[in-house]
Amino acid sequence: MWILSGLLLACSEYNIGTEPTKNNGLDEGDTAGIDDTDTASVTNQDTANQNPDSSITETGDSTNTEPSTEPVEGGLSEPELETDVGYDPNAGLISKLGNVVTILMALSDQWIPEATAKQLLINSVAFATEISNPRILVIRDDNTNGEDEDDPLNMTTWLQDAGYSVTFMQEPTNGISQSDLAGYHVAIFSNPGYPPDDDATIDALYSFSRQGYGVILQGDDMTRTSNPNMEAMTRLIGVDNGGSYYGINIDNNAGDAYSVRLVPYNVLNTDITLIDFPYGNDIDSTTLASSSIYVAAWATVAGTGHPEKPVITAYSPSQTVFQ
Repeated sequence: MWILSGLLLACSEYNIGTEPTKNNGLDEGDTAGIDDTDTASVTNQDTANQNPDSSITETGDSTNTEPSTEPVEGGLSEPELETDVGYDPNAGLISKLGNVVTILMALSDQWIPEATAKQLLINSVAFATEISNPRILVIRDDNTNGEDEDDPLNMTTWLQDAGYSVTFMQEPTNGISQSDLAGYHVAIFSNPGYPPDDDATIDALYSFSRQGYGVILQGDDMTRTSNPNMEAMTRLIGVDNGGSYYGINIDNNAGDAYSVRLVPYNVLNTDITLIDFPYGNDIDSTTLASSSIYVAAWATVAGTGHPEKPVITAYSPSQTVFQ
């Protein structure tokens, strides 16, 4: 289920919860297996928006800043009379996954215009759920190793500035449990520069998605895990971390750069004007696991004839046309 932000058809129905805050949880991963059939459409992309830091508040130690969890007044339409109270860990699974967006880049990276990153995130939420005022949980993986740690904080702030009810959560050492996702309509899992390391979190997100709720996975090593539930959600098969592409070194802004091309005029790239930009960090090399994946952005090495690879993808079990 999801909103196609004025451009597209929506798919399923959900409704909004009211609690704006969330605490860290214990680990209790769901190991549900993969069981899905898809046949759908494939195609295009584009991105935009701006501005972190406005609602960051100190929480004890000066190195640990978190965005405010208070909902921001205005910005979205009036709440509708809805009955869906968000994810219920005890309700069991359904046969199809919810809508999933995968972004294989650090959105706060110096190469991506902030306006583009912000709008891409807003569009991704609109795709992930059709709830008008969804409750969103942003989870920062504990395995960031200090790389681009502000990325999920910035995403929390951007969405709050857009009027969404958003909660930021630091992933516990052994991963989140399904109960941490209770009551939410969209979960955003972010590790900007390292592979996710907790199966419990991946399994919990998979169960959340299997109940029909929206998931956004963000980070340039997001597909580098052996957990099959990640592939089930992203519909991407990991090849390598993309630090070298056809023998060209691209990593940590120290070598060459990828050229990222956003496909214009589609749901993920609505209201984005800059559709081509360089990106100097590694991007996972992947292949599409099925024809039902929509590719909203591609990358290759500028000035070469090397094939493009997916950078931003969307999956919907509804198989509705994406543009």
